[in-house]
Amino acid sequence: DLASPFMPFRIPHLGASYQTSHPSDNETLFELWHPSCFGKQSALLGSFCVGATSEEQEKDPQHKLPRLTFAVDRHAEADPITVFLFDDEASSWPKFWSSSMQNKSCEELRPLSKSVMLEIPGKQRVEAHKNIMEKSPHYWYLVAVNCNSRAVCPQVLSANITFFHPGGNGRPDLCVAHDDSAVNALQEAVSETVKALEMRNILHVVGLTPFGVAVLYIDFTAMLLCSFLFLIEGVRVESQRRFLYFNTFFITSISAMAYLAMASGNGIMTLRKVPGSAHGGGAWHFTNDLFTTPGSALHPNPLYDEAYAKSLAYPVFYARYVLQFFTSPLILLDLFLITGVGFATRAFMLFSNAMMVLCWGCGAFITTPSRWGFWIFGLLFSLGVLIPLIGVLPTAAARKGRAARRLYGRLMCITLFTGLMYPWAWVLVDGAHAVTSDVAALIYAILDFISQCVFGVLL
Repeated sequence: DLASPFMPFRIPHLGASYQTSHPSDNETLFELWHPSCFGKQSALLGSFCVGATSEEQEKDPQHKLPRLTFAVDRHAEADPITVFLFDDEASSWPKFWSSSMQNKSCEELRPLSKSVMLEIPGKQRVEAHKNIMEKSPHYWYLVAVNCNSRAVCPQVLSANITFFHPGGNGRPDLCVAHDDSAVNALQEAVSETVKALEMRNILHVVGLTPFGVAVLYIDFTAMLLCSFLFLIEGVRVESQRRFLYFNTFFITSISAMAYLAMASGNGIMTLRKVPGSAHGGGAWHFTNDLFTTPGSALHPNPLYDEAYAKSLAYPVFYARYVLQFFTSPLILLDLFLITGVGFATRAFMLFSNAMMVLCWGCGAFITTPSRWGFWIFGLLFSLGVLIPLIGVLPTAAARKGRAARRLYGRLMCITLFTGLMYPWAWVLVDGAHAVTSDVAALIYAILDFISQCVFGVLL
């Protein structure tokens, strides 16, 4: 498949525009305007795969060898640029990336490259072509650098690159097959598993300290133990009450898995605040993972920004809203079964509950002031749950007898307390971000434990 043998790099050019065309089956033309800088020091113009070449191809380099032809223009007022060509050997691109991050000079970077191209005297342009010979498939990288000031981004205006790839050479799958063998994949998987089981990784969740992660694991354990308790109790009690315990077992089991997901760093999106940064400018914004993931030693991420990655982070757990969406109607189901309330009331409360969770869930992921509108609507829908809880269900429970009325009274107190606390927890945590992420995890863990585990124990 020669549809796209030239790759503008596997990580997109943020803020740049580009287009790819195919003048012939053996040529790919790549045009790029205003490429983004990575590390604030270099501009990646593109990457491409070159397969192994033969001696026969090397005898006729003009027609049979892969070739890269390019013209790179800069802004007239900017410093001159230098273009480096690297391949993915350990001594080239990976070494360049680590050296570049250490503000190495161009003279120190030159030995790492396969070729260095300077501007044409009197012009703001670098023009060159390079025939490429390889004994095995490799990725190649074309990079622009400001050698006059390594701390300043090269001001590239445009780049026009033609990749000549005769006979199907240049297909990305050639390099993938070479780079990602089954043995290497298995070794990497085993290595990642071992690292994940290390204590410092078990207690690592972006935006939380080990204390906050420990809170999540403690709540997971509590929910899991309660699940076993309710399951055993459901098997032991009389058949009339069995489903109440089984239903509560469903509730705490869902919460246990959700808390395990959160404790292990899943079901999460992260907000960041970077004062004066081009990535956020002091307001809360969702993290762009392109800037926070360093990559591996062999394949470093050229967009990694260490300052951004270490900036103030605040996790938003969407797993919490997933668990609330599934567990809160199950809690109401227990109350419906105890009181025997009518279908219309059940439908109204379940709808109000679903809208409440959806409003607060949506509001949590909105970083503009409009999130407070979702909180207000969620609060109004919560009244559709709380008002029948204290006005309609007690009357229905009383009609079923003293035992049902007393049981419902205990459960109503628990549900009413947590129902009044959740909206104000949202204000402190997902609305204003007024408490630390560890305190936020603790607040929700306590409320979830009371609304589910204590609820089940009082059945």
